[in-house]
Amino acid sequence: MRRHRLPPARVPGLVALHLIAVALPTGQALGRPAPVAGGTGAEVRVTWRDIRALVDRHPRVAEAAQRSRAARAAIDAAGAVPNPELTARAAYGRARDAAVSRTEWALELAVPLGWIARRGPKIHAARAEAGVVEAESAGLRRQVLLRLRTHFWNLVHAQERVAALTELDAQTAALASVVKQRVEKGESRPVEAVRATVVAEQIAGELALARATLEARRAQLGLWLGLRPARRLVATADLAALPSPLPAARAVQRVQAGHPGVVAARARVDALEAGVRLERRARLPSVSIQAFTDHELDRAAYGAGLVVELPLWSWNSGRIRRAEAELAAGRQRLAADRLELELSVVEARASCKGRVELARRYRDQILPQATTAARTIERTYELGEAPLLEVIDARRTLLETKSQLLTALRQAQLACSRLAILAGEDLP
Repeated sequence: MRRHRLPPARVPGLVALHLIAVALPTGQALGRPAPVAGGTGAEVRVTWRDIRALVDRHPRVAEAAQRSRAARAAIDAAGAVPNPELTARAAYGRARDAAVSRTEWALELAVPLGWIARRGPKIHAARAEAGVVEAESAGLRRQVLLRLRTHFWNLVHAQERVAALTELDAQTAALASVVKQRVEKGESRPVEAVRATVVAEQIAGELALARATLEARRAQLGLWLGLRPARRLVATADLAALPSPLPAARAVQRVQAGHPGVVAARARVDALEAGVRLERRARLPSVSIQAFTDHELDRAAYGAGLVVELPLWSWNSGRIRRAEAELAAGRQRLAADRLELELSVVEARASCKGRVELARRYRDQILPQATTAARTIERTYELGEAPLLEVIDARRTLLETKSQLLTALRQAQLACSRLAILAGEDLP
C-alpha cells in the first residue's frame, strides 16, 4: 500500500513526531513495556504492529481461550465410558426353628450398554458446542482488536491535532506581534491589536483542550496495555497514509468463509443435528447385563441377568419433534446471519470508501487552498492592503479546515479498520 505524507510546507503542523523512544518488541507481555533507550525513560513509543502482537495477552482474550479449552475437554467427557455398578447386600438370617443362623450376603455387578448407541451423537454434539465456543472466542478477539485499533488511531489523531495547533498558535502569536507593531507605528487602529489578541487566546484555548484530550487518549490506551501512569505513551503511525478499501467480492467471500458469526452458526446447526440423532436413538431400549452371587441360609446361587427397558408408554416422539424444529430454526438463523454479515460488509465498505475519498479531498485540495489563501492575505495585510478582519477570517477558516482534515483522516482509518477486521484482514 502506497503511503502518503503531508509535506510540512503545505500543511503546517501535520508532521511526524520524532521522539526518543523505542517500540515494544513483538511478544512483549501486556503491562510490561520495553525499556526506553536514552532520555528519561518516561516515554514508550508503540506501533499498531506492537499492539496487535499483544492482543492474546489481553484478559478478555485469555478468558475466552480458557473457555475454549473447557469446551474441548467436554468432548472427552461426552465419550467417556460409564462405570459399572456394584451392589452389595448383607443381613443376619435365622431359620424358623432357630436351629441355624448365620450372615447372608449378596453381590450384584451391572454393566450398562445403552450408552453405546448414544456415544457417537453425544461426541458430535460436544464437538459442535466446542466449535461454537471457539468461534465466539474468535469474535471476542476481533472486538478487542477493534477497540485497541480505535484507541490507537484516536491517540494518533490527538497527537497530530496538538502538533497542528502548536504550530498555528506560534503563527498566530507572530501575527499578533505584527499587528502590535503596526499599531505602534500608527498604521493600524488599536482595536486591531485587541482583535488579534482575542484570536491568539482562542487558539491557545483550543490548544489547551487538545492537550487535555491527548493526555486522556494516552491514559486510555495505556490502561489497555497495562502501562504505568508515569510512562508517556506515544503512538507512531502516519495518519495521512489512507488505506485502500477491500474489493467488494473479496470482502464478502472472506466473511462468508471465516467470520466467527458464520462459523458459530454452522457449529450450532451441527450441534442441533447431533441432538436430533440423539433423540431418535433414545427410542432404542436401554440394555444392561448383570452378574450376581447370592448366599443365604440354605443355598448359594450364582448367575447372570439381562435388564431391558421396554418403551411401552413413550417413544420419545415429542422430544424428536422439538429437536427437529430447533434444527430447522438453527438453519434459518445461519441463513439470516450470513445475510446480516453481507449487509454489514456492504455498509462497512461504503463507509470506508466514502471516508477515504473525503479525507483525500481535504488533504489534496481543500487544505492546500486554505493554507495558500491564509498566507496570501497575511502578506497582503503586512503590506497594508488588506484589513485585519480578512486575516482573522482566513485564520479561522484554516483552523477549521485543519480540524476537519484530521477528523476525516481519523474517521477514514477507523472505517477501514472496521472493514478489515470484519473481513479478517487485520488479524495477527
